Amino acid sequence: MMDRRTLFGTTVALAGTLASDMTVGKAEAATNKTPHLKDIEPRGTYSQGRLERLPSLDMESRLEFAQGFRKWSLREFGRASSDRVNHLVKEAGFDPKVSPPIKDLLAAVGNDLTVWTNVRCKTTAQQIMWKNLVDGFHTNERAYLEELETADTSGPGSLELNSDITLPQYAKHEIHIQPGGYVGDPLGGCVYHYGVNIFTLDLKSEDQFHRDLAAIVPIPEDGKAQRFLDIGTGVAQLPMALKERFPEADIWGIDVGTPMLRYGHMRAIEQNLEIHLAQRLAEDTKFEDNSFDVITAYILFHEVPTEDAKKILTEVRRILRPGGVFFPVDFKTYSQATTSASGRFNQWWDHVYNNELWAEEYRNSNFIQMMKDAGLIVREDAPTLEARFWNGIMGIKTA
Repeated sequence: MMDRRTLFGTTVALAGTLASDMTVGKAEAATNKTPHLKDIEPRGTYSQGRLERLPSLDMESRLEFAQGFRKWSLREFGRASSDRVNHLVKEAGFDPKVSPPIKDLLAAVGNDLTVWTNVRCKTTAQQIMWKNLVDGFHTNERAYLEELETADTSGPGSLELNSDITLPQYAKHEIHIQPGGYVGDPLGGCVYHYGVNIFTLDLKSEDQFHRDLAAIVPIPEDGKAQRFLDIGTGVAQLPMALKERFPEADIWGIDVGTPMLRYGHMRAIEQNLEIHLAQRLAEDTKFEDNSFDVITAYILFHEVPTEDAKKILTEVRRILRPGGVFFPVDFKTYSQATTSASGRFNQWWDHVYNNELWAEEYRNSNFIQMMKDAGLIVREDAPTLEARFWNGIMGIKTA
């Protein structure tokens, strides 16, 4: 079993040092200045002009191999492994349609060669992907950093970085085994963006999922949707898509990761989208009470401990205006749906080998009840892109 890697203070300090030249005091924002980007596009963009091609054909070819290897590991080999898990569980006297407790599930699987080779292949595909992305972008690191630095003080939109922010412990881990995680590699934003595309088996994706998601974000019943906030925004793909749907709205995104926000701000400028990104804590946003009509959170809550999730939900209710909508898109918890033996084993792989430290804690929680405890009215008929997969819930703040 792989050790979970935690970032050391020196790594986090590196990201803070690189950001120090663009922050003065607690929060300095650069707003609506004339764009002047040192745009690094050695091979242009893909068809829609939203995603830059990877800097070399060699790098693109290696990452297409990584994507193909991952696809085979999940599909052809993955189906064979899942069938084997279900067979072993049935032999152990359990119904494979409903997973037994994880201890019994692992005992039933034992040291089965098919299953554990599949685990190795899925993990290796991740490692190949990250290594090639990190090596490829850092080969031209100085140029990419200069591109980010130029964008930091450009507009449209704004970027607020807080050099004295105290990073929560949950943000310091290498989530998805990404080297440096979301806070420790100054080029972590671009590494993450292309890595997620490969993880979802679409290397050349041009934000299509987030654009589809933005299209179904619910708005308050009174029709007022002027201010939006996306918490845990990452590289700001959802705020960008929301700005395209609501061009007159005031769109914000917050995250703790400097590299993620810088890259997201640069991309928004390139698409001429005025969004506002800020380095703030989801559990202490610094916004005034009743500030937003709609608050979104995409796959945030399975990345944080339950106690922190409760604090975030309390903060969401505080800054959401009466009648406002909270739309948290995340995985179903075990309180919402039963899981097959093979599905449960794959979730365990994600937790242990893909460094999803709090995914199990999240899935074992009653997230709907947590929302209610925070003072939100919960509806379980929220729009969803895939009802079998996503939680399909939203919260309403009453007066």
